[in-house]
Amino acid sequence: MNFNIIMFIVFGVLAIAGGLALFLAKHPIRGALGLLGSMLSLAGMYAILNAHAIAAFQVIIYAGAVMVLITYIIMLLDIRTEDYTLPFSKYFMIGIPLVLMLAVIFLVRLTNLDFSILVVPSISNSSFGSVREIGYNLMHKYLFSFEFVSTLLFAAIVAVIALVQLDWKGRQKDES
Repeated sequence: MNFNIIMFIVFGVLAIAGGLALFLAKHPIRGALGLLGSMLSLAGMYAILNAHAIAAFQVIIYAGAVMVLITYIIMLLDIRTEDYTLPFSKYFMIGIPLVLMLAVIFLVRLTNLDFSILVVPSISNSSFGSVREIGYNLMHKYLFSFEFVSTLLFAAIVAVIALVQLDWKGRQKDES
């Protein structure tokens, strides 16, 4: 088996483990760390596929900026209930047999696979994952979607600023 295939499988397992940690963690910071692990694993998978620009964007934008924002928001929540002192939810014990059953089914299906189909495909286009290719597709093929998302994010920022101006009961805050 090729080293790239082994690393791709390792990164895939780590991405799934990070997603499960996000889903099962009781405390929001532990969930954010699971999300960070999943995002870094995806960046590794992109790097194996020779999409180095996308891997760099994954680390810089998602694992960097978005995770800092999520952590900052969690710290602003100032959660001090006793539920968050427990490392996992009370439903964790119910989910363990289900996760183990799914893992066994996955491993059985994985052992029946022909691993020759898992060879990392050679991309015929040498510009796959490059900044030029991403920029071209973003400004030509996906221009409307890009502008729609940027407008939606701007509207969300305006809404958050409007909500910050109110207190918890919906009244205008005093300026004193």
